[in-house]
Amino acid sequence: MGFLAPICERIMFIWALITRWFRYQRNLEVNMNTLKRMLEELDSQTEDIGKKLEAEPPLPIRRHEDEVYEWLENAERIKIRIQTIEQLGERKYLSPAHLAKLVDEKIGEVKELLQKGSLYSEISTKKQFKYVIIGGGVAAGYAAREFVKQGLKPGELAIISKEAVAPYERPTLSKAYLFPEGAARLPGFHVCVGSGGERLLPEWYVTKGIELILSTEIAEADLDMKILTSSTGRTFEFQTLIIATGSRVIRLTDFGVQGADAKNIFYLREISDADELVEAIGAKKKGKVVIVGGGYIGLEVGAAMRINQFDVTMVYPEPWCMPRLFTKGIATFYEAYFANKGIKIIKGTVAVAFDADTNGEVKAVKLQDGRVLQADIVVVGVGAKPLTELFKGQVDEEKGGFRTDGMLETNVPDVYAVGDVATFPLKLYNDMRRIEHVDHARKSAEQAVKAIRASEEGKSIEVYDYLPYFYSRAFDLSWKFYGDNVGDPLMFGDKNPASGKPKFGTAWIKNGKIVGVFLEGGTDEENKAIAIMARVQPPAEYLDQLKKEGYFIA
Repeated sequence: MGFLAPICERIMFIWALITRWFRYQRNLEVNMNTLKRMLEELDSQTEDIGKKLEAEPPLPIRRHEDEVYEWLENAERIKIRIQTIEQLGERKYLSPAHLAKLVDEKIGEVKELLQKGSLYSEISTKKQFKYVIIGGGVAAGYAAREFVKQGLKPGELAIISKEAVAPYERPTLSKAYLFPEGAARLPGFHVCVGSGGERLLPEWYVTKGIELILSTEIAEADLDMKILTSSTGRTFEFQTLIIATGSRVIRLTDFGVQGADAKNIFYLREISDADELVEAIGAKKKGKVVIVGGGYIGLEVGAAMRINQFDVTMVYPEPWCMPRLFTKGIATFYEAYFANKGIKIIKGTVAVAFDADTNGEVKAVKLQDGRVLQADIVVVGVGAKPLTELFKGQVDEEKGGFRTDGMLETNVPDVYAVGDVATFPLKLYNDMRRIEHVDHARKSAEQAVKAIRASEEGKSIEVYDYLPYFYSRAFDLSWKFYGDNVGDPLMFGDKNPASGKPKFGTAWIKNGKIVGVFLEGGTDEENKAIAIMARVQPPAEYLDQLKKEGYFIA
């Protein structure tokens, strides 16, 4: 029986060849059918785009006209090549292997042409909305909620955002998002939970007929024509526009700081920034962190990094932290409290250069005073700049933002500005102000929507009457401020940073009146009381009366 083994082997070899040939033929047939279907789709695209070019092409198509004509030529060329390949294959002038290779190549080429054709088809179609909000931050979410309250109809509103997620409460990024345990994550902090309202998940926008156009950056705005054009050429027409573009972080690379482009130097503005920082926290556990800046971001991120058990050093040029709001007395408390938590603070100098290792990761921060700080992570918080460039020359500006009236409407009819980019009349102080804070972003967005609907209905509403409000939380501390920090500051309470539960405040007295109040560690009732005090602006003697009545805030 041994003589049968070679015969069986031959039979199996021949069968394998036959099986492979059939599989080869079947794959070739499938690929040819795929190619034919793709060619039919390409025919449809070329016909559609060709008709639009023959007629009056839309503005985006005109901008890309040379590219589109080149695409059409390439499409016709590849159709001819594929027809030639088919004919050669039918006449057996090509081996099956060569034919299969050519078919695979053409599938890839046609696929690329179809992708470009889809883009040209998309940009040639105008999207039209009654209302458009440009910017997808906090203000956009609160404006959307107010539109719904005011009777918005499905399909009327679009929010265009360069971020990839629905509007969320941005302050979370420098606080709970960075915590080592119980960290906040989406969808937990979508707007409007920051003000105690309903959480607006992405599905909410769908159910309300609001189009969320994400990962889309607007590159051009024509306010006369009421058209926005994205960086990919898509166009959006609007009747009413709300500018809610917010701010961008100021980067050390803007000033040409040597080595400021090294890896692991972070800025915090968007959720993608926070995700990168969280990844570094995991990779550099219990390492050294240098915080550049002594404002909101510096203090809050410094605290969060210390909670993550990092060795933290803060560096800022000012004589004390938060100088735009804090008095020296207030700042002394927080600097001492942070020091007690193990955070080192270096004042009166700046970072002038960064050293990196062979992987391009930051390893040291060089200060102007000559000191060198070792660093595994650097977080920079040196301020922000309102994003107004898109509308330069079209909208009047003042104090770095777009000048608005008490309805948040700009000098351009039907164009409103809210949040960081709005410079508005602060009725309480008879002054024009631009305020960078989440509370103003929320409230100005709601005011703008109310004003829009009132204008449409021929009604009148009260002008925006905002009371400046700022707050922060770090470690076990929590402070609030209402009003204006001008005049003579009067400090009160227990300002000992070593206290178990420190509780103190400051009142600003101007022209004999209380115009602003700061309170650390206040109860809800006390915080409401200082808000009323800042709004009413009672005589300074009112503090003596409160003291006699036993109230802490005196």
